[in-house]
Parts: sequence; structure tokens; C-alpha cells
Amino acid sequence: MNSEIAPSRAQRADAARNRDRIVQAAREVFAEHGFSATLHDIAEQAGVGVGTIYRNFDSKQHIIRALYAEAIERVLSGAHEALQVADPWQALVTFFEATASSQALDKGLTAMFLGADSSTPLDETAARILESVSPIFDRALAAGVVREGIGVTDILPIFAMLDAVYHLSAEEPDLWRRYLAILLDGLRARDRSALPVNALDATAFRASIGGFH
Repeated sequence: MNSEIAPSRAQRADAARNRDRIVQAAREVFAEHGFSATLHDIAEQAGVGVGTIYRNFDSKQHIIRALYAEAIERVLSGAHEALQVADPWQALVTFFEATASSQALDKGLTAMFLGADSSTPLDETAARILESVSPIFDRALAAGVVREGIGVTDILPIFAMLDAVYHLSAEEPDLWRRYLAILLDGLRARDRSALPVNALDATAFRASIGGFH
């Protein structure tokens, strides 16, 4: 009896390990290349054959959906953590910095939020994000620390603008922090913060031309 059960358990454990390797590889490949990455890219990163991927996932979109809920939960968790910050302005900054930092490291995550992959449930995502992030903006508005007319829906254009900066300069991976500071100053009712990162120098500027995707 045991000799019959053991191989089945071993096979299930091996299949689970393969699936985990594929998911992790997809996470890494999408983070680096975005959704232009192929199943062959994922298979190579995971050290498995494409056939092994198809035994676990129907398609690349199936893998994306498997990662999608995890990515959304990271953003919602960031919003929850920001709400624990007592100062309304710093809570807003905390949300933007945490989300932008995740997106700078993960092009796949950025593409999900900007709708680059049509297989993701964008309406549901929008509703969940707005529900989680709205209290951050509501509190900032009530405290008078953001200018009148600013609202939670402004986050989409802001992150879309930052997405261009993520691709702009490999030499300065934190360049987005400079432009986030500029954007946040645009939201602020008063005072202006010092910029955390220098502008591109002439050499980096020349190297960055054509770096937008």
C-alpha cells in the first residue's frame, strides 16, 4: 500500500515545486521585461521545458492571472500601511512611495495597473483600489494638506507618468523619486520639498533618448 501511495505523493510534490518555480520565474521575467516576455523566456528562467508550463498553465495569460491577485494585494497592503501613518500628508507620501517603488522594480505590475494586459479584471481592480486608497486622500483633504480639486482618481495619471521614468535611465534606477517629489509638490497645498535625486546629466540624457517603450 505504502509503495503505491508514495509515488503519488512524490509526483504531487514534484508538480507543486514545478508550479512554484514557474510562478517565481514568471514574476522575475515580467518584472524585468514586462508582458512582452514569452513562455520560452519563463521556461528558460525556471529551468523547465515549455511543456511543463503547459501542464500547469493554459497560457501566458493564465500565469498573469495567477500573479495578478498577489500584485493587487501588495498595493492594497501598502494603502493599509499608509493609513496607519498619523500625519495625513506623510500617509499620502507613504502610499505613493511604496507603490512607485514596487512598480519601479516590477514592469509587469505596472502594466497590469495601466491596462496593458486585457485579461486582467480592470473594473474590479479599480473598485478595490479606489475603496482602499480613497480614505488616504479624504483624510489629506480634510486636513487641508492637499490642494482643492485633488482626488483619488489622480493616481492613475501620476503612475502612468512615473512609468515612463522607470524606463528612462538604467544608470539611475531611483530617478523616479525625483519626479515623484515634483508630482507630490504639485498635490501639496503649501510648502515645497527638496528634490531627493539629481536630474540626468548630459551624458545620461543622451543615453536615455529612445529609452521610452
